[in-house]
Amino acid sequence: MKRALAATCAALALGASTAHAWEGTTTHAGLTEVAAQSSHLHARLHQLGFDRGLFEALTVPPEDAPALLAALAMFPPTAGFTPDARGRQFALAWLVAGAVLADAPFAANHFYDPATHRGWARPSMSVWTRIAERATSALPATGVAAPDWVTSKDNPLGLDGFIDQYAKAIRGATPGERSRAMAGALVAAGAILHVLEDMGSPSHVRGDARAHLDPIGPGAGDLGSRFERVTALAFGRLGIPGPSRVVSRPTLRGFFTTSEGSKDPGLAETTADHWFSADTLPRPVRIATGSRTVTPSLARPLPAPPRLLNLMSASQVDGTTLDDASGVCLARYRVERGLLSFWLDDDCLLAQAQAILPETASYATGALDFLFRGELNVVGGNGEIAVTAAAAMGAGTLELLSEDARGVRAPLKSIELKPALTGSLLAAIAAPAGARRIVAMFRGVDGVGERLIAVGAIELAP
Repeated sequence: MKRALAATCAALALGASTAHAWEGTTTHAGLTEVAAQSSHLHARLHQLGFDRGLFEALTVPPEDAPALLAALAMFPPTAGFTPDARGRQFALAWLVAGAVLADAPFAANHFYDPATHRGWARPSMSVWTRIAERATSALPATGVAAPDWVTSKDNPLGLDGFIDQYAKAIRGATPGERSRAMAGALVAAGAILHVLEDMGSPSHVRGDARAHLDPIGPGAGDLGSRFERVTALAFGRLGIPGPSRVVSRPTLRGFFTTSEGSKDPGLAETTADHWFSADTLPRPVRIATGSRTVTPSLARPLPAPPRLLNLMSASQVDGTTLDDASGVCLARYRVERGLLSFWLDDDCLLAQAQAILPETASYATGALDFLFRGELNVVGGNGEIAVTAAAAMGAGTLELLSEDARGVRAPLKSIELKPALTGSLLAAIAAPAGARRIVAMFRGVDGVGERLIAVGAIELAP
């Protein structure tokens, strides 16, 4: 945990001003909160022994993770995700903290174009003014594609960190150790959600790095996506709408992009195929005299404007609107001196955000449930404890732990398991004397080969 946040803290201290994602303390924090509240995480934490669920107070002692606490101390306590002097705050706040911190220093790894399967690529400096060149000269030339970044060994706040901390939150000997590790698992989970949520921003999934270099403030280096700034100003944190549904996918990657052999779209395809971004609008096209149809020159195949546009309305000073099937603004367009052109204004961007945010929250909610999905059935009777698979499982290790009246856990048995079907008996042991609780944890892969922590427990009579 110390290593995981050291780089993040250093990057935050640099105070980089260029924005390359939904804004962390507003949009990302809000999306992550509504995802947590709409997911099964509250009930899951309760099952794991954190009785207050999302509102369980978890403590990370400052000496255990100085970089993490230093990074969070840079935000005001009113932000709602800054722990107190003891390193203590609610579970939900630790999750949000991970979502806020994830941008630094890895924001360039939060892009993915499903058409090219590539991530961030810095635009040519030849198209920018000297001011923009100075502001962007420190940006990396390329970035790791977002679906690859969340599982990369180089990502301290990725799946590896989540799995490691989650396992420690189950097998930790004392309540304090488990509390500290669960906070770490939630920070990593929040950072993973952050990267997924960025797939809801059109420029992140349409190869449009240039859209993130627009002036959005008075400072020379205050550059970013106008769409994301409009969203932050309009919705803040508390105004983020909840999910329209809960998306389910069999793999973590499937939430980001369409998995091989699957027809279910990831958030990247859902966003990229439905919305334009600032620099992937249809290009201006000359209209022939008397023509009633027009074929705009598209940067990408989708979304595709109809051939029969309202050219008469487009000839007005303010132009007219290209709507989607739900009546949401996709773009404005006008005809001026025989030239058809498209643009996005703030009202159009605001309407898009109103439609995009619930969809993004739907994927984030499903991904959070996916991370904490693993369950084991633990039953007892006549002094015997049996552990069975709640769902199909691949190979891995089953650990059985005994918890006493003080909440201290001790290992009972470790078993190497082969793949098992739903309902398969995984282990049977005699209930140890003095145990108040038996906890079972499986660490391995699920039935489709995805990494998995599965947990089950049973309370024993005193």
